[in-house]
Order: sequence, then C-alpha cells, then structure tokens
Amino acid sequence: MATGRAYAGTFQDDPHGELDRKAQIMRSAVECFGNLGYYGTSLQRIANQVGLTKPGLLHYIGSKEGLLNMVLTEMYDMETDRIVSDQSKAGPLRIPSVMRAIVAVNAQRPQLVHMFSTLSAEALSPEHPAHEYFRNREREGVDAMMNIAWLVPDGIDLKTTIITAWSAMDGIQLRWLRSPGQDLNAMWADCENTLFPLPVWEHYR
Repeated sequence: MATGRAYAGTFQDDPHGELDRKAQIMRSAVECFGNLGYYGTSLQRIANQVGLTKPGLLHYIGSKEGLLNMVLTEMYDMETDRIVSDQSKAGPLRIPSVMRAIVAVNAQRPQLVHMFSTLSAEALSPEHPAHEYFRNREREGVDAMMNIAWLVPDGIDLKTTIITAWSAMDGIQLRWLRSPGQDLNAMWADCENTLFPLPVWEHYR
C-alpha cells in the first residue's frame, strides 16, 4: 500500500555511513515492511539496501522476527509512551490533549504509520509473528491507561472513550495514508469535535 510519501532521513541520505548501522537497518525495514509487508520483505533485500551481507545483517538483528519487534516497539511505540509520560508529569491527563499530541507526532512520521497499518492488517492471521503483539496491544494499552489519572467530565465512561478515540485515530490515519497531501492534524481536529463535543468537554480538552 504505497502512500507516495517520503520518509525524511532514510538510509539513502547517508552515503558515507555516518548513521548508526542499526538505525539504517531499522529505517530500511520500516520502508520495506510498509510497502511489502512482513512476508514480502526478505532479509537479503534489507541487507542489500544497507550494504551488508545477510550474515552481517543478522549480527545486528538476530532474526527477522527480532527486526520486526524492533521497529514496532523501539521505533513506533516508544514515542507514544514518551508523550503519555511527559504529559502525566504536569498532573491529571486530558484525553483530547494526549490524542492530539500523538496525532501531531504521527503526522511527522508517515512511513512509520504506513508500516504499522500494513503490519496490523497483515497480522490478522494468527500465524503472523506480530499477531500477538497487535492482539495484546490494545488490551494492555487500555489497561495501562485506566491506571492513569485522567481529567474527564462527569458521567463519561473512561474506558469506552479511550477505546473509541484509539479506534478513530486508526481510521483517520488510514484515510490520511490513502490520500497524500491532506493535513492529519486538521483531519483529527474534525474528528475531535465529534468525540469530545462542546460544551461537555469545555474544560477537559
């Protein structure tokens, strides 16, 4: 599912090898997994792109499944975790504010979002190596967020709101990837007006 978007800072921009080799490998994997899926990507292809032999590549990643885990947890998830952690230091969190911050970050990393979306669909198969990751991600994520102090209007079901917001974000991002050139932040702002309507959420955004 090609998006026609460029990923700033790919390995092609580093002809003299200044970037850390592991970072080059992970960037190549993001591009390949996004465009070709996990099964359509060969380790030899990634090795060729970063100027390594296949054994040399395995020295850095251990295995193809190890590389898959790296790009999902070390590249995609860590940024989201950081946003929640940073905002929680200021006191009770506001759901709209956190979601808005995540959208803003994702708007700057389209190729990672592309990869995540491609793998998410591909991993619907129970045999896929990322199936458990995606199956557990929402449940564990929601459980973790339920243990955070949130500032929400009276009468709002916190768990339902969080799940609905995450689901809406996934959908908005797919629409964004299908139509390059749109402003993801503006698309989310339109969605936010429905998810967190005024005046109910007046002081909770």
